[in-house]
Amino acid sequence: MIKIFIDPGHGGSDPGAVGNGLQEKELVLKIAKRLAEKLEEYDGVEVRLTRTDDTFISLSNRAKMANDWGAHYYLSIHINAGGGEGYEDFIFNGNVSSATESKQSLMNEEVVEATGFNNRGKKQANFAVLRQTNMPAILTENGFIDNASDANKLKDDKFLDKIAEGHVNAIAKMFGLKSGSPSNGSNAPSKPRPSKPKNSNGSPNKASGTIATIQRTLNSRYRLSISVDNLFGPQTKGALVKGLQTELNRQFNRGLAVDGVFGPKTRRACVTVRQGARGNITWILQAVLHCKGTSPGAIDGIFGAKTRSAVRTFQRQNNLQVDGIAGPQTFQMLFK
Repeated sequence: MIKIFIDPGHGGSDPGAVGNGLQEKELVLKIAKRLAEKLEEYDGVEVRLTRTDDTFISLSNRAKMANDWGAHYYLSIHINAGGGEGYEDFIFNGNVSSATESKQSLMNEEVVEATGFNNRGKKQANFAVLRQTNMPAILTENGFIDNASDANKLKDDKFLDKIAEGHVNAIAKMFGLKSGSPSNGSNAPSKPRPSKPKNSNGSPNKASGTIATIQRTLNSRYRLSISVDNLFGPQTKGALVKGLQTELNRQFNRGLAVDGVFGPKTRRACVTVRQGARGNITWILQAVLHCKGTSPGAIDGIFGAKTRSAVRTFQRQNNLQVDGIAGPQTFQMLFK
C-alpha cells in the first residue's frame, strides 16, 4: 500500500498569502481535498491529510504526522505571492535522493501540462517541512495570489480541479498506480472512474432524504460502503463514529482504532465543539443530531446558532448540562 501524505499549507490563524479577494489557506484546502478524492480512486494507495478544515498546525507537527504514519511521499500544497506568475516547486536544498529529484521532475511536468501555468522551474529550498520529513517530499506553489491573471484562474473551481489533476497524474506515474477499472494492457496509469455507493444487492442506491445524503457523504469522505437507505440504523451510527475517530486522528493525533465503536478511548479523545467551530467534526455533530431527531438546521459543518440550539435541546432531553457546547459527555450520549 502506497501512503501519500497531503499537506494543505497554513490554516486557522495563519491565512497564508492574501490577494484579489482570495486566501491561500482556503484555496490549498480545496485543492488538497480534490486531490485526495482523485487519488483514492486508484488501487493500492492510502491518503492522509494534515488538515481537513480551517485548523492551524505547526510546521514541525506537519512533518511529524507524516513521519509517524510512515508516508511514502509528502506533498505540501501552496499558493505563491510576491509579484511573479505561474507554477514552481521545491525540494530540500540539502542532501536528497535521486528518487526525490526524479519525482520533482514528474510533478513539475504534469502540473504545468494540466494547468497551462507559466513554468518557473524546479527549485530547492530549506523549508522546514522538506527538511524534517523522512520520505521524498515536495512543496508546490500553484500560481500567484497577488497576480491578477493567476488569481482569476484560482477563483475558478474547474481550474482548481486541473491543479489537483496534475498532482494526481504525477503521483500515479511516480508509483505506477492503476485505477480499479479493467486493464487495457497499457503500462500507463489509467484514469480513475468515480464510484457510486451501492446497496446490498450491488445496484446503485437512489434513496433520497437528509439521512441518505449523510450516508453518501460518509461513503465518499471516509471510503465506506454503507447502504444508502435513508434510515438511521447501526451501520450508519457506526459510520458516523468512524468518521469522528478518523477526524480526531487526523486533526489531533489521537491514535484511535477506527472501529466504529464509541468506547472509553474515543470518549476521552473527544474535543469540545462550540459555536463558531467549522469543519468535519462539526459536520459529524450536526449529522448525528439530525439522525437522533434534533434538527441543527443545515448540515454544513458550521456551528451556528441553530446548531447550538439543537445541542441545548438534546442536552436538556438527556439530563446533561445545558450549555450548548458539545463535549465528551454530549458526544457519548449522542452515540449511545
